[in-house]
Amino acid sequence: MRPRIAFFDYPDVFEDFYPHYGVDQNAFATHWHNTGNHAWLKVIQEEIGEVTWFVSCLIPELKQSKHEYIGCKMHFFSSSWLHRLLWWLFYKPSFSWRWKRFYRTFATIASYLSLLSFSFFRTLKKERPDILFVQDYCSGRYDVLIFFARLLKIPILTFHSGSKPEKYLGKFLKRHTIPKADWIFSSGERELNQLITKFNVSPHRLNIIRPPIDTSIYKPLLREQACAFMGLNPEKRYWLFIGRLEDDIKRVSAILDKFQLIANEFFDINLLIVGTGKDEQKLKQMAEKLVADRVHFLGWIADDSKKAWVYNVAECLFLASMREGFPTVIGEAFSCGIPVASSQVGAIDDLVIPNKSGWLFLPGDDEAMYHCFCDIAANPAILNRMRPIVRSMAEEMVSIEAMTIALKKGFTAVINGIAHE
Repeated sequence: MRPRIAFFDYPDVFEDFYPHYGVDQNAFATHWHNTGNHAWLKVIQEEIGEVTWFVSCLIPELKQSKHEYIGCKMHFFSSSWLHRLLWWLFYKPSFSWRWKRFYRTFATIASYLSLLSFSFFRTLKKERPDILFVQDYCSGRYDVLIFFARLLKIPILTFHSGSKPEKYLGKFLKRHTIPKADWIFSSGERELNQLITKFNVSPHRLNIIRPPIDTSIYKPLLREQACAFMGLNPEKRYWLFIGRLEDDIKRVSAILDKFQLIANEFFDINLLIVGTGKDEQKLKQMAEKLVADRVHFLGWIADDSKKAWVYNVAECLFLASMREGFPTVIGEAFSCGIPVASSQVGAIDDLVIPNKSGWLFLPGDDEAMYHCFCDIAANPAILNRMRPIVRSMAEEMVSIEAMTIALKKGFTAVINGIAHE
């Protein structure tokens, strides 16, 4: 009999995250699948057990559904009444902007209150899953789920998705709650070592997972065909950013600022931006002012096959994030044979190795980023030498086959009760 797995993602409530990217509850419940979570859960649903994704909301618009892409159940429920009250008091008053300096306090309390209700506990007790699977251990949601899991004697697996210890919510409890997980999936070697050294997690309850990539879809394709498919000029060179247009994290404005200098010297290079988010209009206005007609905003591309064409148009993928776990877009780019230039955050440097598979610079070091840009612009032959290397790394380290093995290792150990032996 297949184990029943209850999954909980990071946001306190649905309304905190997904609507900012144009996703409503109905789309989320039935077909939208543009996160690493969806890729992991699809593998788990097909290879390991029956998944139910528990989604807390301020106002659930539906109760249950089946997700067409993952094949799992979606279960929507209300956050605790205390959480809802706090949320409305913090965000809804016309003067709520005055409270922004208290945001971290609010976020900490809200993360604990979201699931801390008798109603939710009763639901969990009634459903009685065999395993809890939790996105990240950086907030109060994880601590509450650890508490409930121990009360109900349900094992819990969690995975890292970019959080930093100094940013943990309720971090005074983390030294006690993080080691209580039955298994932890790290996003990379640095985080894995931190769990061992700072949080005394046994190495026998750890391994690394990255968002699994279908390397039969994301693969090298003929560039001329890719340009024709996208309606782009094959005689031009294209650089690429893909991600949320959320500038305080992704720093697309910094990419635009330095790309302006490149565009003034290399007239054949254009920048493609794929994504949407709260800062989209601001970034479009900035691009129009700095480098008119050299930056192309393509919106969000959900279709994997079409996204593969976009990667194959590009010479290189660029990221300037202040924080990440291991971004799905790096796995996608590598699978298409596209090197990456990125800030050195999260587990990115596990795959992006300078002068072998890409370029790295410290987060926020825009001058170092600009020097990477100059190197790439002046030496396109280097990119061609990297292409077979990054494709091989993708097959070995982020393919569905490789990640299935990694996921099975943790779930099998917990299911068989050997994780703590």
